Amino acid sequence: MTRLVFLPLALAGFGLFFAPLWFQFQSLPLALLGGILGAWLFYAWARRLLARGPAPWALERLALRLLYRRGSTDPAELARLGGIPEPQAREVLDGLVRRGLAQKERGRYRR
Repeated sequence: MTRLVFLPLALAGFGLFFAPLWFQFQSLPLALLGGILGAWLFYAWARRLLARGPAPWALERLALRLLYRRGSTDPAELARLGGIPEPQAREVLDGLVRRGLAQKERGRYRR
């Protein structure tokens, strides 16, 4: 799936490099090379970013959204939706409890 992103990025980069050089045909190879290089750099950056997983603030926001929309949640549900292990989801929810943003009752977390 992530490899499918590379071609549109290369085409967008080509367009960005080619647009200022529109009237100079000899700069076409330079525009192609610049577009491919720009797309590759963006692709590498995005892969590194996705490999790190969701940021802690994003997990807290997801947990709060679950709590306020559904009224309660459990670590398994947060882990499934956040794509993280269940112990990490439990840690996020316990952090919300410590700050007074949620309450824990019988294994479930409420707002």
